Amino acid sequence: MHLKRASKWLVILALIVVTLSALILASSSASVQQTTATSDKTQDLFSLLQKANITVTEIFRQFKADGKTIPQASLNEYDQALLLAEESRSLLQAGNYSEADSKIIQALQKLKEALRIVYTTIPEQPTETETALERAVQLKSSINRYYEQLERIENLTRLAATVGYNTTTLEAKIQTVKSLLDRALSNIDQKRFEAALDNLADAKALSDQILSSINNFASDLKIQRIETYINRTQERLDAIRETAESLSNDASLAALDNAETSLDNAKEYLEEQRINETLSELASSKESEEEAVEYLKSTASSLDSTSSSTPNAVQPP
Repeated sequence: MHLKRASKWLVILALIVVTLSALILASSSASVQQTTATSDKTQDLFSLLQKANITVTEIFRQFKADGKTIPQASLNEYDQALLLAEESRSLLQAGNYSEADSKIIQALQKLKEALRIVYTTIPEQPTETETALERAVQLKSSINRYYEQLERIENLTRLAATVGYNTTTLEAKIQTVKSLLDRALSNIDQKRFEAALDNLADAKALSDQILSSINNFASDLKIQRIETYINRTQERLDAIRETAESLSNDASLAALDNAETSLDNAKEYLEEQRINETLSELASSKESEEEAVEYLKSTASSLDSTSSSTPNAVQPP
């Protein structure tokens, strides 16, 4: 079993084994010091140390099999444990049982420290609840991105409609995509993640179809028609700016700045005949234009003298 499956619980188990061994040895050593140390007793303790060493080496083996690197600090502790174990063996063979017991306890403490260092490098395994929550967050993030894309698609569709194209079919598909995204959110709330993924796959496929249709519109658009729309947009922006300046409406003026920046970008893209980018910038310009008008409405309602000069709506060409 690799650490991918055993992970932290296996190291915890090994730590418990080694710690218990150390406690047993400490207790036995205290007892031995009160009486005469015997070869058999020390030999038993040494066997306990050997078993603890086998446990640690197995953890190391599994750690390496999982493609992980054992921390150098852990290896240093393990090397010291081996030296102490060898010293205890020599003391045991020389009949110095009390000193051998002391070295065995020290060796076990080193093994325990080696395992503790390994333990700190293993990430906590998420609970089932945490895993579900993380998956839900990831899926909802994807859904939000689809909603943002869909908003852009809607803007492009409205713009295509303003220049004379029949977008009824596209609008129906957009509503279907919205329904799929809503369904995906509902499935996520019920932890039906596979169903939510299916909803997202269907939404993506349909969104791609809509974008393909819009691209076809774009390829058919006449440059002159777009130029006419840009010129009319500029005229509307100029009229709105005149009103905004007369009312000193900073919010409206800021929105107009954004609208004109997008419009200028559209003009540059159109010169390069980059129709898709042109449409995208025109859609952004229209959004900002509508914001500018909304800011003016709130001001105009409190200023009767200027209400008649405030544009009521953004009119398509």
